[in-house]
Formats: sequence, C-alpha cells, structure tokens
Amino acid sequence: MDLSKRQSEIINAAIKLIGEGGIQALTIKNLSIEIGVVESALYRHFKSKTDVLSALLDYIESIMDSNFNGVKDLKIDPFEKIEKLIDSQLKFFADTPSYAVVILSDGLYKNDKILYDKLFDIMKVSRSTFATIIEEGQKEGAIRNDVASDQIAFIILGSIRLNVNQWGLSGFSFDLQKKGKVIFHTLKTLIKNPSNNSQNLYNKK
Repeated sequence: MDLSKRQSEIINAAIKLIGEGGIQALTIKNLSIEIGVVESALYRHFKSKTDVLSALLDYIESIMDSNFNGVKDLKIDPFEKIEKLIDSQLKFFADTPSYAVVILSDGLYKNDKILYDKLFDIMKVSRSTFATIIEEGQKEGAIRNDVASDQIAFIILGSIRLNVNQWGLSGFSFDLQKKGKVIFHTLKTLIKNPSNNSQNLYNKK
C-alpha cells in the first residue's frame, strides 16, 4: 500500500495509541496531540477515525501477506510450512501487540461495513493460505484427508486466535511463540495421516 510520509506518521501514532490504551484510545484528538498538530491538519490526510483504521488494516494485511507468501514459496514439507506460518503470525503479534488488538476487536467493526469487510478479507486470506498448504500435505499423504482442508485450517486459526486472546487477557504475560510451538505439535498429532505413520518422512520431527 502507498502512504505519504505524513500518513505513515499518523498510522504509526495510531499503533502507539492503541498499544498504550486500547482501540478506544484511538481518536482524532489523541492522534493530533500525539503527532503535535491541530485536528484540522489530520483531516487533510484522513477524513475520519474510520479512514485511519481502514489504512491500518490495509497496512496489517500487507505485512501478513508478505509473511504468508514468504512461507508458501519455501521448498519444505507441509508440516514445516504450517509451523512457520503459526510462528510468523504469533511473532507478528508478539513484536507489536497493537496489531493483535486491532485484529481481535472485530466486534467494534460490526456496524461499519468497510472495516468489517477488510477484517473478513484478512481472515479469508489466512484461512486460504493454511488450506492450500494442508491440501499439499493431503496430496502427499502426510496429512489426513478424511477432514476437509478448509476445516483443518479453521481449527488451526481458531487455536491461534484463542492463544492470542489468552495472551492479551493475561497482560501479555507469557511467551506467545513458545506457546505456539506447543499448539503446533498438538495440531500435528491430530491432523497427520494415521495410516502413513510408519513411513511418512514428515513424522520424524
């Protein structure tokens, strides 16, 4: 996404405000104070708080897409890809907890179709990425094929979301990525092809 220097400054200020006070701390007034300009100056770049959030969601989506594409193109087995995807998502949130607040505050967007649709698109891309890798594993016999790939992807994303929710509610008190490794190995046990357990090279890990 293309942002002007000032728009990028505003987005970074928004991320900081959300990190310090939650999504409710993001107001045009607080943004103007944070970057040291009058409110009218902000309106030259964003028409409203909704526009700021929309740009922030676009920014988050671009980073996540880059992470997903980087993993999808790796010449490694499907389980390693799933593990790296889970780890990259959790690292993304661990490095900047504000992003988790924005993504998980979906209830606040339900009355704003533009924001809700953007958030839904981010979720669809995540689910599609996992489903594609799962299908790859199913074709190779590594992953069980008696459960649809999109349903396995749904379970994986639900596990990630619950983990991030618990992390946020705990005041970010535990190692998010370390917990993610536990989740991955549990999921691997559940989704690996049981009929190929003895020969499957991917079960060596």
